[in-house]
Amino acid sequence: MHSLAQIAPILGAYAGSPSLPKVMPKSHGPRPPRASFGNPTNSRYANQMSANELKWSHEERGNALVLSPKGRVDEATADAFKDHMVATMQNGPDKAILDLSGIDYMSSRGLRGFTLAQRAATQNGTTIVLAAPNDTLREILQISRYDTIFTVTETVEAALGN
Repeated sequence: MHSLAQIAPILGAYAGSPSLPKVMPKSHGPRPPRASFGNPTNSRYANQMSANELKWSHEERGNALVLSPKGRVDEATADAFKDHMVATMQNGPDKAILDLSGIDYMSSRGLRGFTLAQRAATQNGTTIVLAAPNDTLREILQISRYDTIFTVTETVEAALGN
């Protein structure tokens, strides 16, 4: 079994905490300082976590704005996901349909983005409808009870009819 001090540098999370001894191979010389524990932006695996960057497209259809993110909503992209949705809701379209068909994966931080976007939408009188989630995302929405907060439809067309 490895100690935290041995495996944390591999994970990109060891910040040289005084409570943990520094374990450094003598042949590699001094290590550069690392980000604080849990900061994925400096982790060597951060780019692998979101191999596909999150991309957005927008389309106005009647009184609705259809937002279509594509990619993964994970630790590396969740803040951008949240920021984009909140900024869009602050502009106050009557109805915002989030087409989830292009989302391959969503972490719990993506759900937090939904929560913050819903708050902004409520303040501006915008209704958010989640459309076309894959089976895994639909299950996540059910387990987290987000399907009771948002209307969830099978297709964008069904969301436009609501």
